[in-house]
Amino acid sequence: MYGGIQITQTGAVDCCITARPNCSLSRSGKILVLASFFLILSVTAGVFAMMGAWPILPFAGLEMLAVLLAFYQVSCHERDYERITIEGNTLVLERRDNVRVMRSEYNRCWAQVVLQCRSVGQQCRVALRSHGAEQELGRHLNDEQRTELAHQLERRLGCQ
Repeated sequence: MYGGIQITQTGAVDCCITARPNCSLSRSGKILVLASFFLILSVTAGVFAMMGAWPILPFAGLEMLAVLLAFYQVSCHERDYERITIEGNTLVLERRDNVRVMRSEYNRCWAQVVLQCRSVGQQCRVALRSHGAEQELGRHLNDEQRTELAHQLERRLGCQ
């Protein structure tokens, strides 16, 4: 499940590129899916328990817990993003991972885009390099979107 990139240009900011994960299921949709799953699993486990297969109940409970934890993990990262803002000679990389926000600033003139695509079927890698440090970009994007991100950044970097 991949998100997309959004490129905006406003007055003071030369360019702002934001990448987010794809969160196509709304909160009410998630509750409906979970409730349906729990109802079906409870009924199925109850029928088997009434037929004498009562050991199924703890396993049904564990399965419900595993699905609930998976939905919780996904919901923790719904608001994650990567934002690249280019303003004048400054490039700012801002990332949100769950509740942690990281921010790095680079000189636009010195920043380089690194695009590595090994072969068909393997993931492309996009990174921003400056002064020996490298930050990987596009964790919410597929290969096609990573390549597009790299080309967009290459066009916008360099001294203006």
